[in-house]
Amino acid sequence: MPKIGSLGVLELLIILVVVLLIFGPRRLPEMAKGLGQSVREFRKGIKDMRKDLDEDVSADAPKAAPVSAATAAPAADTAKTGASTAADGSDNS
Repeated sequence: MPKIGSLGVLELLIILVVVLLIFGPRRLPEMAKGLGQSVREFRKGIKDMRKDLDEDVSADAPKAAPVSAATAAPAADTAKTGASTAADGSDNS
């Protein structure tokens, strides 16, 4: 028999029959409508929260200036020179 999650079809039918017996056929559409509205509001709230979070992150992120290859190369050479000086053990102070 096919399973939905950890529940099989037989278990789902038993749950449906019990709910029908407890609440009756008149209340089931009202409950389904309320559940649908709750899920819709929950999804809307999650969507709004994600939107606000994305806006906050993009507003907080500093806008970095583009780095050209000419300005990046001397910085790399300086780092290499500093590393080799430190490896030599020489102290220029």
